[in-house]
Amino acid sequence: MEEKHRPRIEIVSTGTEILQGLYADTNAQWLSGQLLAIGLPVAYHAVVGDSIEDLESHLDVVSRRCELLIVSGGLGPTEDDINRFAIARVYGLELVEDEAAVEQMRERFARRGRPFTDANRVQALIPRGASVFYNEWGTAPGFLIEGTEGRATLVALPGPPRELRPMFDRWVRSRIVERFRPSERYLILTLHTIDLPESEINAKLGDLFDADPSVSVALLAAVGKVDIRLTGRGGDEDKVRQSLRRFHRRIEERLGPENVYGTDDQTLESVVGDLLKCNGLTVAVAESCTGGMIASRLTNVAGASSYLLEGFVTYSNEAKVARLGVARSLIERYGAVSAQVAEAMAQGARRVAQADRALSTTGIAGPTGGTAHKPVGLVYLGLAWEDGTTVAERRFLGKRNENRTYAVNAALDLLRRHLWRQTGRERASG
Repeated sequence: MEEKHRPRIEIVSTGTEILQGLYADTNAQWLSGQLLAIGLPVAYHAVVGDSIEDLESHLDVVSRRCELLIVSGGLGPTEDDINRFAIARVYGLELVEDEAAVEQMRERFARRGRPFTDANRVQALIPRGASVFYNEWGTAPGFLIEGTEGRATLVALPGPPRELRPMFDRWVRSRIVERFRPSERYLILTLHTIDLPESEINAKLGDLFDADPSVSVALLAAVGKVDIRLTGRGGDEDKVRQSLRRFHRRIEERLGPENVYGTDDQTLESVVGDLLKCNGLTVAVAESCTGGMIASRLTNVAGASSYLLEGFVTYSNEAKVARLGVARSLIERYGAVSAQVAEAMAQGARRVAQADRALSTTGIAGPTGGTAHKPVGLVYLGLAWEDGTTVAERRFLGKRNENRTYAVNAALDLLRRHLWRQTGRERASG
C-alpha cells in the first residue's frame, strides 16, 4: 500500500526558564496530543531561550524543512518577549499594529480596573498579512502566517497554557484540519499494569511490537507500574478501534487479565473504588509509613464517601495501641514494622470503623531507621475482611517518597486483587 503524505510538523517552545529547568514544556506535550488526535503527528520538539539571534537562526532552519511550525511563548510586553520580532525577520514581513487587538486590551484592562499603558501596545504588533487570533483569555494575540514554497505555515501562540489551549481550540484546530486535510486517524489505548517488571512485559509481548504496521506498541515505566501504550492509525476509524481491541485481548491473554488493572483515564484508586461500589462494600485504612497517602488517593475519586469510611494515621506506637487496639506486647515482641503488627492494624481499623475491608501499612521509608534485619524499604501491607486477613511483605529500593508511593500502589493493588478474585470480575467498569 502506498504511504500517504503526512505533513512534517514541528513545535518550538521559547523561554530561558524552560532551558534552566524552572518549568516543564507542557505546551509542546499538550499540542502534540491535540495534533495526533486529528491525524497529524508531530515530528520534532525544540526549546529556544530568550535570544533573538538563537531564535532567528533556529526558525530559519526549521521553517524550511517542515510544513507546519507552531511557536509558543514570547508574545508579551516585556524585553524578553522577542518572538514577533524574530518571526517577522525570518519571514521578511513588516510588523504592523492591529487596532482591534489594542482595543481588546484596553477593554480588558478597564474590566480589571487597571490603567492601560503604551508599553502594552507592542503586543498588538502583527506581521503584515497574518491572520490574527484575538485573545479572550489574556492580552497578547496570536497569529498565523500562511506558508509559501520555501517556508512553513507558522502559528504563533502565547506561552501561558491557560491562554494557549483555548486559543488553539478556538482559532487553530479547524484551520489546520482545513489546511492539511489529514487522511488518517490516530487512536491511543493505554493499558495499565502493576507488579510486573518492564523486562518481563517486554519478553512476553516482544513479537507484538512489529506484528502490525498500523499499531505501535510502547512501554512506559513509572513508580511500581508499567503502561502499555497502543497507537493505532488508519483511514477507517472503526477498523483502527478493532485493531486496538484485538491487541488489548492478546496482551491480557499473555500477561494475565488480573495484571492489567485498567485503561486510559482509569487509575488504581478509581478501579478499587468501582470494585467496592459494584459490590456494596466499604473500606477503612490504617497507615503508618504512608502517612495518609492511601486515604488521599482514594479520595481523589469523586464519590469516594460511598465506600471509604475512615482513615487512621497511626504513626507512633502509642497511636497504634490507642486508636487501633494493637497489643503493646505484639509491638514489643515483633516490632512496629512486622507482619504481625500490620495484620493487627488492619483488623483494628476494620473493627473500629465497622468496615467490610481494611488496609494497613507499616514500614521503613528511609533514609534512616533501617537495620540489617529490617532494611530501608521494607514494608508490610495488611488486609482484613470478615473471614480472614492477609499480609504481604514488600522490599522497595527507592528514596523515601518513592518507597511511600510504591507502598501505596502495592496496598491498593492488594485490595484490588482480593476484590477481583472474590467477585470474579476482571475490572469493575468492564
